[in-house]
Amino acid sequence: MQTAQDILDPNPLTVSPDTRVDDLARKLLEAGREGACVVDDAGRLIGVVTAMDLVYKEKRLHLPTLFTFMDAVIPLGWKRAERELEKIAGITVGQIMTRDVVTVGPGAGLDEIATLMVDKHLTMLPVVDGDRLLGVVDKRAVLAAAFASSETN
Repeated sequence: MQTAQDILDPNPLTVSPDTRVDDLARKLLEAGREGACVVDDAGRLIGVVTAMDLVYKEKRLHLPTLFTFMDAVIPLGWKRAERELEKIAGITVGQIMTRDVVTVGPGAGLDEIATLMVDKHLTMLPVVDGDRLLGVVDKRAVLAAAFASSETN
């Protein structure tokens, strides 16, 4: 049976808690990732942040109301729009990250990983050895491993 060690991505996207969320969004898009591990200066896992965290944060902020006029998109109230956009840009990963991180060890089996991901609604699961981040298992890795396992049986 495959374990977390067998299917993890050993090079997960990592960010610091001081990373601005607009920088995080760009990194997630460029890397094609759904989330990132938040690590301290010593490289210890202190949180996770996902694309959904960004969506929820944006939803809680009042985004400017827009209207269209002659094919131009115009915010109602330029000053308010500027203030709201500055708020979004100034938010850091440390303010929105999940601190109570669900993790597995390198020996966790595929069944345990899949169960945790489904039960906890996770898109990624950090694999740790003590406080050292070894990598990340995401839902694609679980699907690929499960599919490969079913083909060999």
